[in-house]
Amino acid sequence: MPAPGRPNPPAPDLTHLILPPYEIPDLIVMGGIVVENRGSAPAHNVKIVLEFDDADTSKIRHLQVASDVEYILRGGGELQSFATLRVRQLLPGQRIVIYFSGPNRVLPRVNVTNYEG
Repeated sequence: MPAPGRPNPPAPDLTHLILPPYEIPDLIVMGGIVVENRGSAPAHNVKIVLEFDDADTSKIRHLQVASDVEYILRGGGELQSFATLRVRQLLPGQRIVIYFSGPNRVLPRVNVTNYEG
């Protein structure tokens, strides 16, 4: 914590927004997640995890990522009930948009973390 009267040091601020699902009747449901660094410093070693509660019926049928930075799909993805993405560094203002489709309107749990080192 900075001393009184001193400004806070720059820090990352990772936020995520779950986009409302869009249904194509009797065919598929599209959804998405936007992850963005709204802070004033880079976020390093970013991990993004999407998980669907009902693993038996909620499988990701298609996954597409639109990103300002390079990413790695570390686990899950298409035909799974989860997806884990890793990003080495997310600079202030940069974002990752993850689009997915599935059989129904179930929204994923999202966990976004980062660490220095």
